[in-house]
Amino acid sequence: MEQVDVYNRFREKTGNVKGRKELNKGEFRISVHIWIKDQQNRILIEKRSKKEDKFPGMWAQVGGGVKTGDTSKITVFKECKEELNYSVKEENLFYIGSYIRTKDIVDVWMVNQDIDIDTLKLQEDEVADVKLVTFEEFDKMIENEKVVPSIKPSYSLVKNFNNCYMN
Repeated sequence: MEQVDVYNRFREKTGNVKGRKELNKGEFRISVHIWIKDQQNRILIEKRSKKEDKFPGMWAQVGGGVKTGDTSKITVFKECKEELNYSVKEENLFYIGSYIRTKDIVDVWMVNQDIDIDTLKLQEDEVADVKLVTFEEFDKMIENEKVVPSIKPSYSLVKNFNNCYMN
């Protein structure tokens, strides 16, 4: 099982390491949500594999859990490479913010660089498909319940950041 550093609600490391599904009340792990945005102001989304235990077949952003010893930023590079075989340039990476959920603290990142979806190599056990959509198209997908519901706070942060600072 994947091991994670355990944090308290103030994002302070407790010094403990556990399996990512073994956290008790008041214990948190760090997760990353990665929103890749191209120069046409479209975001990359991925369809979760039917094999996923949570929200199979629904659309979401790239993301994953921070493993023991890694940082949130390092995990951005690793998850993009692992899930898509896509390389992120550090100068195109923006940390947007964080929010807390029941068992994790979610760090939200934006990658502001072009992506050619035809060259991606998808990690089949996690990712069934990818596409580029506008923010307006993604809003419609949320309305039609095609998107993992728990990413709405993450999407709000990145959409606001994009509207305020990237245009």
